[in-house]
Parts: sequence; structure tokens; C-alpha cells
Amino acid sequence: MKRVFAASVGTAVAVTGFASMAPASQAADGGRHRVHVVKPGHSIQRAVDRARPGDTILLKAGRYKGGVLVRKRLTIRGEGNRTILRPGRHDHCAKAKAPGMGICVVGTPRHKVHGVTIRNLTVWGFKNTGVYGMHTDRLSVLAVLAKNNGEYGITEFRSTRGRFLWNWTIDNREDAGLYVGDTPDARGTVVAGNHSLGNTLGVLVRHAHHVVVRDNEVAGNCVGIALVDDGQVGGQGHNAVWKNKVVKNNRTCEAHEEVPALGGTGILLIGGEHNTIAKNVVKFNRGALPSSGGIVLLPGEPQRNGHARPARYNLIEDNVALRNAPFDLVDRSGSRTNRFRDNKCRTSDPRHLCRHHH
Repeated sequence: MKRVFAASVGTAVAVTGFASMAPASQAADGGRHRVHVVKPGHSIQRAVDRARPGDTILLKAGRYKGGVLVRKRLTIRGEGNRTILRPGRHDHCAKAKAPGMGICVVGTPRHKVHGVTIRNLTVWGFKNTGVYGMHTDRLSVLAVLAKNNGEYGITEFRSTRGRFLWNWTIDNREDAGLYVGDTPDARGTVVAGNHSLGNTLGVLVRHAHHVVVRDNEVAGNCVGIALVDDGQVGGQGHNAVWKNKVVKNNRTCEAHEEVPALGGTGILLIGGEHNTIAKNVVKFNRGALPSSGGIVLLPGEPQRNGHARPARYNLIEDNVALRNAPFDLVDRSGSRTNRFRDNKCRTSDPRHLCRHHH
């Protein structure tokens, strides 16, 4: 889902010290696992290669070279957002066909990488993605600042049971701050308590099922939160978007290849079924595009047979959607099976969606 669009407008946010506010990690199991301390300027990859499964790599505050490849169960923990990974000359992720990443956790379809934790550090300015997971299980990315990366901030492809908690994803240019996708059953991957600001999409769930997106603050993107059926077999569905604050996602992203222009959208469903959108606050998302508005349902991308799947059997309930434009709620899903209940809103297309239901 690569795209080119207008240059990112920097988002001024006070993030100093945020990572250190997250809960501390648990001690190593009974002292059996080792802690490898790495000081600024030294090689993280060397410590990763030497570590045994279950060990912790502790990064002191300072600057390091990224492109770190992880293929075993480890914890990589910094000392807050003053532990900074930047691009270097040696990109070890390229060995796993994942160039341009800050930290990449890469398994295979038959042998997933289990139980990796990345926490309390900054990944900044990588050509592709800050933290990247492919074929992982129980990947945890906690209190990470992913800023000014070329495509994504923090991602998980073909992975299960992930946890993306307490992160800040800011000004990641071409795609999304936080991404979960390309998995028939994510088995309850959780994206919670994050701040996603100034990206193309704040949070993107694409071609995935059983993902929970809750308690995030999403602002200043082209689209706040998007659930997307991109036409692949299996579609998208059974995801939950709960209790998020989605405000002023009013940047403009130009059309590129098959991706239309985006801008002014709070929560966007492109196809998908059996999703729940509940108890979110969606305000001041304003635009003039077909996808603009507060909470918007559109058909999915065309499949190989040329037919687009409608967005169907979705529940949109108990949201506060106000002062969005052109409407607070939009149902152009291609289906009459979606349910809109008890949403606090003033404008909708069609008109009846703000009606109160008992």
C-alpha cells in the first residue's frame, strides 16, 4: 500500500520522557536469562547475535545504528526516548529481505519468531519502517517513538497475538503510524493506548481479522483509523474499534496508483464484515472527498472478478461523532445489513443514521 503524497507537516507534540512513564518490564525468570548492556556507539546486532533466547538487550541512553535483525525470543529495551536508533551503513534487515527498517523481527510461515519485546526507545528516519514484524507471534512493541520513517511507524504482517501499547507514531510519511495486516486470524492482536499523529493513516488494519484497536489518541493524519478490505481472498472483519479519540484528521494525501486521495476522515471502513465500532469520540474530521467525514462506510476494493464486496454486518454503536464534514456518519457501504445504534451525532448520509434506538 505504498503511496506518494504531499510533504508531511510536522506535528508539534511534547513527547519528552514519555517512554519512561510506561510500566517497567518484569525481571528475568529467576535470573536464568542474561542482560546484555550496550552503550551508545556499540553494535546492537552483535549483542543480539550473541544472546540466547530469553535474554535482554539493555540499551543505554544515546544514539545507535539501526537495521537490527531479530530472529529469536529477546527483549530489546532502551532507557526511554533518549535511546535513539538511526540509519547506519550496515542494514542487517536486508539479509531477511526487509531493507530500510529500524528493528525487524522476521520469521517464516512454518517457524514464527515468538515472544520478542521491543520497548522504551526511538526509531527515527528509516527509509521504510521503524519497527517491523513478519511471521511473528506475541510480538510486543511498548513505549516506542517511531518518527519520520518513510512508510510505516510500527507494523505487524502475517503475525498473531501482537501487542502495540503506549507508543507514539509521528509523521511516518507514506503509509500508517500503526499497521496490522495480511493475516486471516490475528488471534486478538491489541493496538491500545497509543498516540498516532501526522501520518497518512493513524491506524490501519488491512486484510486481517480479530484485531482490537482501543483507547488510542489519533489526530492530524489524513485518515484516523481505517479497516480495509483490499480485495484479497478472506477480506477483513471481526475487528473491534473501541473508545478511541479520533480528532482533526484533516491532512490531505494525494492519489497514487490504485489508492485514491485521502483526507478529512475519522474512522473509515472500506469493506469488511462483523466489525464493531463503539464508544469512540470522533470530532472535527472535515474534508470534501468521497471518503471524508466522521465514521464512513464504503465498499471494499474490487476482487479479481471485478466486484467489490460491500461493508456488511458491522455494528456502529454509542459513538460521539460531532462537527465532522460533510457528515458525522456516512453509510455508502453497498449493504443494508450494517447497524447504527445510539450514536450521538447531528448529520448523516443517509439522514436516519443519527436516530436514537432503544
